[in-house]
Amino acid sequence: MYIVFMRRPLVRVALALLAAGLLASAAVAGERFVPVVAQSQGSQGSFWNTELWISNPTSRRGSYGLVFLPAGHDNSLLLSVEPETHDIAAGATVHLNNVVPPDSIGALRIVTSPGLVVRCRVFNTRGRGSAGQLVPALGVDQMVQPGDTGVLVPLLRGGQFRSNLGVFNPSASAVAVRVEVRDQSGATVGETSYNVEAGSQLQLNDVLLGFRVTRCEGCQALVTAAGPVAAYATVIDNRSGAATFILPAIR
Repeated sequence: MYIVFMRRPLVRVALALLAAGLLASAAVAGERFVPVVAQSQGSQGSFWNTELWISNPTSRRGSYGLVFLPAGHDNSLLLSVEPETHDIAAGATVHLNNVVPPDSIGALRIVTSPGLVVRCRVFNTRGRGSAGQLVPALGVDQMVQPGDTGVLVPLLRGGQFRSNLGVFNPSASAVAVRVEVRDQSGATVGETSYNVEAGSQLQLNDVLLGFRVTRCEGCQALVTAAGPVAAYATVIDNRSGAATFILPAIR
């Protein structure tokens, strides 16, 4: 199959299994975004990969198209491009394991006919087996909206666990995102603002250490933005490589 993507330099990123502009193609029926996908070397011997299932539980033939959105790039053109479409028979399921270019991390834009179900697994292949997590495909209306606060909890940091935080911007222009980290008592330990490019993803690996928190059993991150964003966190077990995916509570 053919997947639209842009050429980019090799990227080595530890994926945490392991975030008001004009919306591009927001009106496209069945348009969803997987906020983080990867085929990339990570920290502590991890290697992250991605597989995708698209199912058609309806009684009629359906179709789907995929566009890879590389992290750290202005992907405004890729938000409006019409992807090559592929048919899927009624009742059928397609399994894809080539949705991310090698040595890359980013997000996935998925355009489907009505009724199709999308499931994405991002997994660590360290050792003989793999440990992975399901990452949801989200519509823009399911993301953190301007005026909302997305609360990511619990974030863990210590000898056994580390936590990553990510933000994906589905808009056709860059968006300012603010991240505030609080400790278990609710006290603020730090806050920083980031500029996330159009259609791009930003991931903060070992985010608590970045805020000088070396140990925490239940920190939280508050995410606000000038436009809609998909915020997420992953808590990774340093021993097994297994990761837990966290979506924000919206307030």
